[in-house]
Amino acid sequence: MELAEIHQKLLERATLGGATDAVLISPRDILISDELAERCSLPRCENYGLSAGCPPHTTGPEGLRKLLTNCQHALFFRIDVPAEVLYSSDNRELFQLLHEVAAVVEREAVCLGLTGAAAFAGGSCRQLFCHEKRECMALVAGGSCRFSEVARPSMSGFGVDVGHLLRLAGWANRLGKLGEDGREQGTTSVCGLVLLG
Repeated sequence: MELAEIHQKLLERATLGGATDAVLISPRDILISDELAERCSLPRCENYGLSAGCPPHTTGPEGLRKLLTNCQHALFFRIDVPAEVLYSSDNRELFQLLHEVAAVVEREAVCLGLTGAAAFAGGSCRQLFCHEKRECMALVAGGSCRFSEVARPSMSGFGVDVGHLLRLAGWANRLGKLGEDGREQGTTSVCGLVLLG
C-alpha cells in the first residue's frame, strides 16, 4: 500500500472513530513550547505527578522534539462539542473519546507499517480512566497501565501549541468564545495528535 493510501485510511479511521475532522500536517509545523509545558506545574495542575501520562513522568518538550526528528508526517484531529459540555464537570466521556480516537489511529498506523506512530490527547488519563483508583499502576514498581489500550499522554505536558495547530488546520474558529455573561458559548473543540513515524 502506498503512503498516500495509508494516510487516507488513517484520516478516515479518525473520523469513523468519532473525530469531527482530521488533517495531515508536517511535523515541522508543530510548535513546542517549554513555557506551555511548565503550566502543568506552575500553577500546579491538580493531576501533576499522578499518572505516567503527565509531568513529571513524561519526557516533556525535549522528548517530543526528539520524536519529531524521526517523524515524516502527523495527523491532527478535532472533536467538536458544545462549549457548555467541554467546560462542565461532566466532560469525562468526551475526553475518554478523545483518547480512544488517538489510540485507534495510532494502532491502525502501526498495523499499516508506521511502527513509530505515537498518539497524544488532552486531559489527564488518571482523571479520565482511573479517577476511582488510589494510584496509577504505571507508576507502581512492576505495575502497568490499566488502560494502556486507550490512555495516551497529554499534549499539555509536552508543550504542544494546540492553538497554533488549530490555526494551521484552518480551524481557528474552534478556539471557543466568551459570551457577554463571561461563560463559554457556541461550539468548541478538543484535539488530538498522532505522529506517524
